[in-house]
Amino acid sequence: MKIIAFIVLCVVSAAAGKYDKVKITPDMASIYVYHKGKAVKVHRIQDTKHKLTGEYARVYRPGKDIQPIKMHKDIQTIAEVELLKFMKTKGNKKKGLLVDLRPKTAYQKESIPSAVNIPAKVKDNKAKVEKILKVLGAKRLADGSLDTSKVMEVAFYCNGLWCDKSSEFIKVFLALGYPADKMYYYRGGFQMWKILGFTTVTN
Repeated sequence: MKIIAFIVLCVVSAAAGKYDKVKITPDMASIYVYHKGKAVKVHRIQDTKHKLTGEYARVYRPGKDIQPIKMHKDIQTIAEVELLKFMKTKGNKKKGLLVDLRPKTAYQKESIPSAVNIPAKVKDNKAKVEKILKVLGAKRLADGSLDTSKVMEVAFYCNGLWCDKSSEFIKVFLALGYPADKMYYYRGGFQMWKILGFTTVTN
């Protein structure tokens, strides 16, 4: 029994060591999250010479402004470490949902593990928004008000620091009565996730 435990410990230690070169925090090299029913190991790219290429390597977007760190006085803005904690403690336990607001084609090509896609343009479709609210645990009462006593926590992200899809979507949810303390704004979005070399998945 002791031999088996030792072998398991060695395997776990070796796996952890594989991602120790470029860590997430001094105490965290990787985490596991569930994406469409499968466990995905989230870590950072270990190649210290890795460079970002493609769309998310661009630093300028015509007609796009940098988004403020605080998009609303009651909404908590989070960064990568907080998002990972949310994914692990809320998402994995089905108490929270990570939402990718980019277009479906972008989501299908690549996304943050565990994220589900709700294209931001859906906010203009009242019927679809009602369905989303229902999935998140909200209940429309007979008098037309929204019962949000059992809603899930939601973290929203879009393209990056220059993208307003998340802030606009959150404003719509606030106007509908979704609790501010149940929503999080990942301002860095997919561009910052890519810049930091985190694991991505195809859908």
